[in-house]
Amino acid sequence: MQKLCDAQRKSLVEATTCYHASLVGSPAEEYLAKERGLAMEEVGRFRLGFVADPLPGHERYRGWLAIPYLRWSPTSGWTVVAMRFRCIENHDHKEHRHSKYMSLPGMTTRLFNTPAVLQTHDEIGVAEGEIDTVTASVTGVPTVGVSGADAWLRRFRRIFLGYRRVWVFADGDVAGRKFAERVCGDLPNAQPVTFADNEDVNSVFAAHGKAGLLERMGI
Repeated sequence: MQKLCDAQRKSLVEATTCYHASLVGSPAEEYLAKERGLAMEEVGRFRLGFVADPLPGHERYRGWLAIPYLRWSPTSGWTVVAMRFRCIENHDHKEHRHSKYMSLPGMTTRLFNTPAVLQTHDEIGVAEGEIDTVTASVTGVPTVGVSGADAWLRRFRRIFLGYRRVWVFADGDVAGRKFAERVCGDLPNAQPVTFADNEDVNSVFAAHGKAGLLERMGI
């Protein structure tokens, strides 16, 4: 696993603080509310941000949504170990020669929203993508996520084996079904949550609210 030096951690904390302070009133806040159905009071704890004034090395992410990977340390409190960015422009991303999501150079595969495992629950969720992770969490299901359908690593299983049930949220496409199959194959306590073609956690939440997502979970 990638180890960060103090300078890298300090830079990530600075970026998180700066970009989160720029979120209110920004295009990213509008994107979260109108496109994703997520209000500021629901997502504040994730410290999402807007890259209005990029820090050195972040220039290519200007105008993007910033997604920090937060961690808790008993000695230093909250810190940031990685950061990803989401383009919020409604355009053809391939035509503009970039992906919808991009990571800082050198970022290794990590779990997103690991503070969820610190909560006292006997159930937890695993989602494909940070936005789906945030969405499932705000409905009341503590959820961690991976950055994409291919980002699940078998070593992650150790975190989830002590739970009574692990909800596995997967997109309604071929990649999502393979993701669910992989995670459920590693976890004997897994319960897949299925979606129709081209649906996912966030699209169901945005269209039908918390009740719609819980209905898909059968609860």
